[in-house]
Amino acid sequence: MRRLLGLDKNCFSNWCEKLPGGTTMVVQPKIAGCAIGLRYKYGQLVDAYSRENPEIIEIIRTINTIPLSIDDSLKIEVELEGVLYTPTVSSRLSKDQFNSNSIKPFDINRPLAFLAFQIFSSKKDELSDLTQLQEWGFEVPITLRTEDPKQVKIWHSQWINNELFSNLPTNGIVAKCNSFSTKDFLGVSSTFPNWALALTR
Repeated sequence: MRRLLGLDKNCFSNWCEKLPGGTTMVVQPKIAGCAIGLRYKYGQLVDAYSRENPEIIEIIRTINTIPLSIDDSLKIEVELEGVLYTPTVSSRLSKDQFNSNSIKPFDINRPLAFLAFQIFSSKKDELSDLTQLQEWGFEVPITLRTEDPKQVKIWHSQWINNELFSNLPTNGIVAKCNSFSTKDFLGVSSTFPNWALALTR
């Protein structure tokens, strides 16, 4: 079972200074929801977990936006991460309001959606992984791409003004490095990946 890390909220300018020149960044909505890990063996869903609960497979099997099978021809285990959320809530929902630290809100009386955004142990770039996730039947986050830090700041301002990702329950945006080699170079800390950053209010 992989550890589901959080996101750093350090100053964006300071974060950018640590990136190699010309780094391509991708920007996605920071969904207010519950981080979920999924494990597939020979293409079949065999395990699901959150940060607080290591055994939620029976609940996850009832979510129709999560494929029970991704590729019957796979000969290896695949583990990935995504976010489970309620798509009809306010677009400016806080973590406390959503109660994302608990699996209890997830029941049959609430419409649920799942967005997959990471394949653990992948050695491909971010955009390639998103394409692979789509091919496996997952929905993935809206993803913007740029090499200009100023553009990320513009997107952040647009999010603050409710002009970007306004149809989703968000509490920020996420900037990530696209290149696997850059992510591998930056590595991860004990609590978050150094190649990703959350930009909030």
